Amino acid sequence: MNLREPGSILDGKYEIVQRLGSGGMGEVYLVRHVHLQELRVVKILRQDLAADPSAQKRFMREARLATQIKHPNVAILYDFSTLQDGSFYMVWEHIHGQDVGDRIRRVGPFAVPTAVRLGIQALHGLEAVHAAGVVHRDLSPDNLMITEDKAGNLRMKIIDLGLARTLEADANFEITQVGMFMGKLQYCSPEQASPGGTTLDNRSDLYSFGLVLYEMIAGLPPFDSENQHGFIFKRLSEDPLPLRGRNRQVDVPAELDRVVRRALERDRELRFADARAFIAALEKVEQSLNAMETKEIPMGPIVSSLEAPPAPAPPPRSGAPR
Repeated sequence: MNLREPGSILDGKYEIVQRLGSGGMGEVYLVRHVHLQELRVVKILRQDLAADPSAQKRFMREARLATQIKHPNVAILYDFSTLQDGSFYMVWEHIHGQDVGDRIRRVGPFAVPTAVRLGIQALHGLEAVHAAGVVHRDLSPDNLMITEDKAGNLRMKIIDLGLARTLEADANFEITQVGMFMGKLQYCSPEQASPGGTTLDNRSDLYSFGLVLYEMIAGLPPFDSENQHGFIFKRLSEDPLPLRGRNRQVDVPAELDRVVRRALERDRELRFADARAFIAALEKVEQSLNAMETKEIPMGPIVSSLEAPPAPAPPPRSGAPR
């Protein structure tokens, strides 16, 4: 049996349930731990890259970086090993839910309070990534998963560190040997897209997440364009469209508009300095939203229960007088 077919057993531990697709250098499978009977996700280095030392190095780097990050809003890496054919594979937490991009495509924009709450969670996860000295470099709606905890509360988790780099490493704008940009063009920061290359830092991820949060709220991107290259050109030369009024069916508080637009400043010196500052700004918005929801509705004057009610008027007489 092919090691990548449903029903096959990887390394004596994981039974392949189904192939989920491919992402970057890896093929992704839903698997079941044969002893624990727990669903997990396996990412296997593609067969055509198995003998490529550069691909092997990048794949191992993703696993090593993942082991440095332990946070409830970041997917957990459980295992890393090799198959009989020499291919590397890693075993990730299975997150039962859907990614943000799929949720927007199927349902439309999130309710504003929900988007803010999930945004804060995602930024807590991003803060943990940055605390490990790592820049994600590929934040997008497809790399943010939404699930429910046992109490039924929504939870956001960051997945896929395939393009992550440590700050100590050469984190410059990266082009492959064939000239392909590494990452999703629609969600890269201006410094990622700038010709000539600019050293990236944590603020690049904050910009990318600002793009995601904008879409979560409006259901639309902050720039109008018919193709990805148009998105790139506009973010290098234009300010994003105001979040307020972008979708006439969504009522966006002015303060939330200011917070998201600050995250999307072209000049990274004008953005939030770090994820913690971004979180603090969204928490203030959340507090304002909560205050609006719990605000008492004004009521008219109430007659005291101690006062006797007025006597009813006598009923009209009926019939002819005697």
